[in-house]
Amino acid sequence: MIRWINIFKGFLMGTCELIPGVSSGTMALLLGIYDQFLGAISRIVSKDYKKAILFLVPLVVGMGIAIVTLSSLIDYLLKAHTVPTHWFFIGLVLGVVPMLLRISNYKVEFRTAHYLIFLAAVAVLFITGMARGEGAPVTEIVITGPLLLKMFASGLLASTTMLLPGISGSLVLLILGSYSVVIFSISELLDLNFSILPVVIAVGIGIVLGLLAASRIIQYMLRHYTYLTYAMILGLVTGSVFAIYPGLPDTIGAWIVTVITAFIGFIISLYMGSRNEDGV
Repeated sequence: MIRWINIFKGFLMGTCELIPGVSSGTMALLLGIYDQFLGAISRIVSKDYKKAILFLVPLVVGMGIAIVTLSSLIDYLLKAHTVPTHWFFIGLVLGVVPMLLRISNYKVEFRTAHYLIFLAAVAVLFITGMARGEGAPVTEIVITGPLLLKMFASGLLASTTMLLPGISGSLVLLILGSYSVVIFSISELLDLNFSILPVVIAVGIGIVLGLLAASRIIQYMLRHYTYLTYAMILGLVTGSVFAIYPGLPDTIGAWIVTVITAFIGFIISLYMGSRNEDGV
């Protein structure tokens, strides 16, 4: 039976994917469905594919609704109210940390190797955050073999990292220089320009294959290297702050608004995390 209530959860996950630097995996953690989400994706090509599809359908529908309905709003907030919007998501991300510390039992389980992995994950996000660049807006695409290959590889890498809390698929697309191409292609397709379809298909195939591969790998890591994986996830979530960081407010009024939005994001995340004691 399809649980249509999960459309709302998918909506929240889709909203996160609209923000370069914020991961839908982080939201799945907060919602307490991370393990189910990974399992369902990995079972799509198994004998239990029907159950997997029934679980994923409302999530995918919710994510699609968020992307279609909120793209313009998020774009407006990021452009017109950049600092408080980003700090809201920073608060949201930092609110996940107490839950991760609790479920990782770091005081008992963590050793030197765990802390090294944590620091390495933070460093990776710091470097990728510094490497982020918007690039010039795309107004026209000439479809070539190398472009389609790049779009396939971009979809593959973006979807692979999307399942990891802390790394956003859109951030990876930005780093690869593919974000503007993908956004432009989707907007053209929505305007019924089907000549752009090969680009969307190439990205889509890469995304599907990346999700199938990554879900199995992450599940294997959680099962056989549980606390090392927790250390990595904790580092990715913490380090994602660098990918989102927009700078500081420049006026007293902006400071007040930014502090309030960051606090609201932190409290929302902290509350949601406290309701999901099992975490991953």
